Amino acid sequence: MSKLKLAQMLEKKGLSKRQFAKLLGVSYPAVFRYFRDGYDPKLSTLKRWAKAIECKIRDLYDEL
Repeated sequence: MSKLKLAQMLEKKGLSKRQFAKLLGVSYPAVFRYFRDGYDPKLSTLKRWAKAIECKIRDLYDEL
């Protein structure tokens, strides 16, 4: 099982949640659901995130 580590990647890239929302073209409040426990994004969503923060999809997960 792996755990989503979006918050850590944003911190590593020096981006706030507000900046991330702007990169994705979504509202700031919409971004908060990405950080809820148990949120399971679709592959297409992961691709958008990775493209927006210039990383690989595998960088968004932490092996447990």
